[in-house]
Amino acid sequence: MSRPHRILVDAIGANASTLLWLFGASLVSLCLHWLFFDLPMISDEGGYAYVAQRWLDGRGTLYGDLWVSRPQGIFLAYGAIFHTIGTSVGALRFGAWLISVATLVLVWRFASLWKGKNVARLATALFAVISGSPAIEGFTANAEVFMALPAAGCALLLLTEREREWRSSRLVAIGALAGIATLLKPSAIVMLPLAAMFVWLTDGSRPMRALRRQIMIASGFSIAIAPALIHGYLLGWHDYFYATVTYRLTHQSTATNSVPHHLRALRQLSSRIWPLMIAACVPFVFSMKPRGVSQGLVPRLTGAPSLGIVAPFRSRPRPLPGTEETLLLRLWIIACLVGVAMGGVWWYHYMIQVAAPFCIWLAAALLSVRAELSHRARWFMYVAIAVTMAAPYSVLAQGDPGDITRAIYGHPGYPDQQPVALYLKEHTAPGTPIFVAFDQAALYYLSDRPSAYRFLYDQELRALPGCQADLIALIEGPDRPMYIVGTRLVAPFPDRGQAFWTAVSRNYHWEATIKGVPIYRANDSMPQTGG
Repeated sequence: MSRPHRILVDAIGANASTLLWLFGASLVSLCLHWLFFDLPMISDEGGYAYVAQRWLDGRGTLYGDLWVSRPQGIFLAYGAIFHTIGTSVGALRFGAWLISVATLVLVWRFASLWKGKNVARLATALFAVISGSPAIEGFTANAEVFMALPAAGCALLLLTEREREWRSSRLVAIGALAGIATLLKPSAIVMLPLAAMFVWLTDGSRPMRALRRQIMIASGFSIAIAPALIHGYLLGWHDYFYATVTYRLTHQSTATNSVPHHLRALRQLSSRIWPLMIAACVPFVFSMKPRGVSQGLVPRLTGAPSLGIVAPFRSRPRPLPGTEETLLLRLWIIACLVGVAMGGVWWYHYMIQVAAPFCIWLAAALLSVRAELSHRARWFMYVAIAVTMAAPYSVLAQGDPGDITRAIYGHPGYPDQQPVALYLKEHTAPGTPIFVAFDQAALYYLSDRPSAYRFLYDQELRALPGCQADLIALIEGPDRPMYIVGTRLVAPFPDRGQAFWTAVSRNYHWEATIKGVPIYRANDSMPQTGG
């Protein structure tokens, strides 16, 4: 066989091998996600679905009666799923899985360019397992799942463009991907300074030329978010800006929460994501021997000393050849962790945004350690990683869907969404307002009934002054909602809801209890039949 023919055959074989591996990893990912498709919606999913459906079909005004502290991106993503796959919980999660698979492909590409196909294979295998893990609610259709795709695309473009003199069109594309990610999840704005910093640190050109490149990235970001800003201006700039920016900065961010709150939240988060924490420690544990330490395993895993995070801020030296990729991965991980911390509440699903760079780093670390170990030690390490990654899925052993739901979500009302929503739908006419007390926005979506109050989550009710007074005035007024659903959650008010429930007892009567969830009907309401 001639040399050109041999090269062609090798290329085809390599591509076939890559496609086969990606197909296998995607299939594993689908199987693991599929196990949880039938579980109830979480509050975020319910709120996104409720707002997206009513906004897009014209039954509400975004940031008006449909108030949520998110830009338009996630609602457009949900709308795309509604119109292509379906409106069920399973359809939403399948759509999110498709996005996750696209992210998996980018994980492969980044890892293969950085460290080769072996690291890429392991990284995609790890991502297939972690991306759907119940430890981080990865199987849900959360905003973090959607933003991970453009964020990974931004990182990959930075990796591929570093050797191509930063073409203007690609710099604009990098900024645009950061903008798209931000519209899907505001914490993804960390990708913008990541991109600017990486271009600056790896660019040995004159300062004015480097500045022009920063401007190109900023231009791409501006182009991406411009339609959202124009739409927000048309809706009402004050309402839009308050919902998407001001509210978070003033009521729900790291700066607005106390140190004890952060410590409690971090403790709860650690108790949930311990498998990821253990997995991160495995490479270092198996390298703890005189030879591994003396030969500097940790620098090999994290990069040369010239790639320190603090040192580059003092000057702008050009990194050593081959070290730019490590710098980028390190910045990517740090940026994701900053994004996790921005909200100040440390929800489990926030960690979804860290999964892609974490899996790439972990794969490289494990294979680097592998070269230092004996055959038996390698297998011990593999088993340790496999058991750790599989541990969160042990929740399936509980068997009963209700028990699985309670174990994952830790929420007393989640298992009962469907029967409660069905009852509300059967006993009310379409368009009848209801109020869910508190934080179960999925009931509005599943019952297809509007919320009587614009704020859907207990976080807003807790943070914004006057919410309890508004609700009491609402349920004592002539336009009170027909039904109030008690979700067995403590009211997010200073008096733990005593005044609210006293007002409910004066104006409502108990009508039914569905799966332990009490439902109250207004005293002066007439019986209705739903459609």
